[in-house]
Amino acid sequence: MELTIRRATQADFQEIAAIHIESWKDAYADVLPAAFMAGQIDQNLAQHWSEIEMQNEDIVLVAEEDFLVGFVAVWCRPVPFLDNLHVRPSHRSNKIGSALMKAAAKELIKKGHQTAYLWVFESNEKAIRFYERLGGSQTDQATQNIFGYDVPSRKIEWDNLARI
Repeated sequence: MELTIRRATQADFQEIAAIHIESWKDAYADVLPAAFMAGQIDQNLAQHWSEIEMQNEDIVLVAEEDFLVGFVAVWCRPVPFLDNLHVRPSHRSNKIGSALMKAAAKELIKKGHQTAYLWVFESNEKAIRFYERLGGSQTDQATQNIFGYDVPSRKIEWDNLARI
C-alpha cells in the first residue's frame, strides 16, 4: 500500500481522535492511571478533537494508506508547537512518523517558520530518541499537567526545521 500524506479536514477529526486514543492506550499505559486510561481518556481525547478550532497558521496532516494510519498536529500561535504525532500501534516502525514530521517541517518552512518545539513524556524514551534522530535537541524538563495528572516531560526543540 502506498502512503499518502495530506492536509486533514474537519471530517477527519473523529478518526484522528480514534488514532490518538489507540496510540495513547498503547504508549502511555504505564504513565497515567489505569482507570483513567480504561475509559476517561476516550472521552477526553474525543472531546478535544470535536472542539478544535483551527487557525490559518495551524497544520494538521494525516497519513493514509487505505485508511488513516497517523497524524501530526502543529499549532502556530505564534511559535510552532508540535502538539501531537501519533501513528497506529499496528503501523509503527514503518517510517510513517518520519514522513509526517518531514511533511510538517516542509509546511512550516513554506509558512516562514524555521523553528518548532514539543513536549514529550520523560518515560517515552523511544519517542525522545526518534525526535533526536530527526534533529531535535532536549532543552528543558518540567512537570506537565496532563488531564489533571502530573507527568515529568522533556522539551525538544528544532532550531532549523530544514534538518528534519
